[in-house]
This record gives sequence, C-alpha cells and structure tokens, in this order.
Amino acid sequence: MDVDREGRVTWSLKDSDVWTTQHTAAVVGKVLYCWGGDKPEDLDIKSHNSPIKRQCTSAVDAFNLLSGVWSSRPTSGTPPLGIIGVSCTTINNNIYYFGGYCGHDTCYHNSLNCLDTLTLQWNELQSTDNNFVTKRGYGGMIVMGSESEPQQLLVIGGMAPVSTTCITQYHHQFEYIKIPRRDDRVRTNEQNIYNLSSGQWTIPSVSGQCCPPISNFIIERINHNKGIMYGGASTDCGIATKGIYLFQLSHNNIVS
Repeated sequence: MDVDREGRVTWSLKDSDVWTTQHTAAVVGKVLYCWGGDKPEDLDIKSHNSPIKRQCTSAVDAFNLLSGVWSSRPTSGTPPLGIIGVSCTTINNNIYYFGGYCGHDTCYHNSLNCLDTLTLQWNELQSTDNNFVTKRGYGGMIVMGSESEPQQLLVIGGMAPVSTTCITQYHHQFEYIKIPRRDDRVRTNEQNIYNLSSGQWTIPSVSGQCCPPISNFIIERINHNKGIMYGGASTDCGIATKGIYLFQLSHNNIVS
C-alpha cells in the first residue's frame, strides 16, 4: 500500500504462503515477521505436539518492506506450542510472544517466549507450567517503560479455558465471564506485568474504569507508560464493541 501527497491510496498484492488467520505479525527494522496461526488443511497442526506442527512452527515468514519479497526463514531453539491467537510485541530486535491457543480441545498456554530476529533463535522466558498467570489467547500485549528504566510486558484480556486448575489462577480484582454456547471457556480482563529485568510476573492494582472482559481487540503503546485499546469482542455474548480505553502504568499500578 502506498499513499501519495494527495492522500490517494494504492494497494498491491504480494502473494505468500503465510498462514492467513489468527497469526501474529510484527515489524522489526524493515522486515515484517509472520508466525503461527490457523491452517485448517493441516490437521496435524491442531495436535498438541507433532513433527508436522514442530516443522511448521520452526519457521517464520518474512516480508521485506523495501524489496516487497517474501521469504521463509528457519529458526533454532524450541518455538511455543500455542500458535493461534498469540499476543506479541517487540523490543529492539526481539519479538516477544505470550500465550495462545494450541488448536485442540481447550488447550491454552501462558508461556512467554522471545525470538531474536538477528539469530532467529527462540528463548523460553516462562514455561506454560507457570500457574500464576491464567492460560489464555486472543488478548493483547505491549511493552511499557523506557530504555533508562526496567522494561515491562503488559498483558491484558483474552479467552481462557474453564477447568479446575484454571479456576485456582483467577484473581479477585478481575472478571471471568463464561461465553454462551462455549461453556468450557471464559472471557477475561485479567492483567499481568512481566518484568524483563527480574524475570517475574506481578498482578497490578487497577483503578478507574477498567475495560470489561474482552478479547480480539487492538492495543497500542502511546509512550513509555501510556497505552490505548480499541474494539474487540466484549460482554458474555461476544458482541463487537467500539469502546476506546486509555490506561497509564505507574509503579506497577494501572490507572484506566
């Protein structure tokens, strides 16, 4: 897409083999990196852990914004198993991925992984066995903090499974609403902060008008401690919303 001085927009099609739904996309430098997502024709992708799934997740599709050329790039290390509805954000040359839906039953993840785009190597920062953060997908994640202070990853909202083990993770200051016709899942407004320096998760205290339980929304950073959320699926019926929420992070507290 190009925009000229008179505001006219010109679109162009660049064919690729990237997964077309519920994948992640992040720009680092002059390259767009696409990873994960749903590919219905490959049924083995929806198994928990199979050779085909590992093979597909061990590559990222990269689009060079200058040349307009797609390429598939192999990665090293172990990519996460939650591949659908994953939240991602970037810091310098690193792409961070949180959570995601595995693709079968109600298998959600809460792992935190980092992909170094210089070496294309995966690094698991937190495994999916961590019970402090609710396993979920279809939420949002952004980085907060400046280069002169400890940077933090803020995770908000999403869909989560209903299970005996999951209920023990719920935090009283947030909401978890069952989704009609999908009684095995809830939509939540849970918020978590990961400190990249200490390697620890914390639960912030929230004041003001907090967002409702929500998923599939857009979240963007405004500056080092402010962000904005727009749209998404809200309420117990999953009705699309046009709500806009501004929030500010201060000493691990979120002011909506």
